[in-house]
Amino acid sequence: MAARGLTDLSVERELLSEGFDYVIGVDEVGRGALAGPVSVGVALFDLRILTAAEVPAGIHDSKQLSAQSRQEATDRVRSWATAAEVGSSTPAELDEVGMTMALNLAGRRAMISMLREWADARSDRHGSGGSERNGSGGADVNGTAASAREFPGRTMVLLDGRHDWLSAPLTLDCLGTFGDCVDLELPPVRTVIKGDGSVPAIAAASIVAKVARDETMIALAEAHPHYGWESNVGYGTVKHRQGITELGPSIHHRRSFRLTADSGAKEGLL
Repeated sequence: MAARGLTDLSVERELLSEGFDYVIGVDEVGRGALAGPVSVGVALFDLRILTAAEVPAGIHDSKQLSAQSRQEATDRVRSWATAAEVGSSTPAELDEVGMTMALNLAGRRAMISMLREWADARSDRHGSGGSERNGSGGADVNGTAASAREFPGRTMVLLDGRHDWLSAPLTLDCLGTFGDCVDLELPPVRTVIKGDGSVPAIAAASIVAKVARDETMIALAEAHPHYGWESNVGYGTVKHRQGITELGPSIHHRRSFRLTADSGAKEGLL
C-alpha cells in the first residue's frame, strides 16, 4: 500500500508568522552505506506561496515511498519548490574529513547549486534588464555575485534529525577539501526530529536526495557488477559484503568503514 502524502504545513506556517520569508528543507541520504557518496537534498520554498496552496500528492519521507513513487514525487517536487538541488561528498572526501564534515560539505554544495538555480530562474523571468531585490536589502538577485552566495529574504533552514551537522564549525583539516564552499554563510538552522516524515519541506528534500543518489549507484553498478549496487545502492547487504570479501573494495568504497567482518583483508582497488 502506498504511503499517504503529507498535508500538514503547520511548521511552515509558524515560520511565516515569525517573520520568515523562505524555508529550506534539508535531508541527507547514504550515511550508513559502505560505498558511494553521501548526499544532501535541499528544497527552497517561498513561505507565502507554500502556505497558500495544498501539498502535492505523494510528498512523504522517501523511505516510505516505492522507487516508482519516489521518481514521480521528485518530478512534483521540482515543479513545486522554488528550487531543489542535491550535493554530494565522495567516499575519498568522507574518509578524509569524517562523516559530519562530509555531510556539511555536501549540504554546502547543494545550497550553492540551489541558489544558482533560484537566481537563474528569476533572471529568466525578469529578463536581462529586470531588477529585483532579494527581500532583505541585499544585492540584485540577477547579479552573478549574489546567485550562489546570498540567500533570499529572511530564510530558515529546517534540517532533519537531532544533530546540526550543516552549520557545524569547520575543522582546520577540512579547509582544503571544502574549497570555496568554506565561504558560504548559511542561514539559521533548526533541527526537526523525524522531520522527513512530518514536515513537507524536509520530505521534499529527502525525495530529491534519495532519487539522485540511487541513480548514481545504479549507474556505478554497470562498471562494478559484483557488489549488487543496482539493488542495494551501496548498503551492506549479504551480496555486497560477499563481493568485497571476494574481490576487495572498489574506488567507490569508504575505506574508513568496516567493510567486512575481517575488516577487508583484500587490498585490491577495483
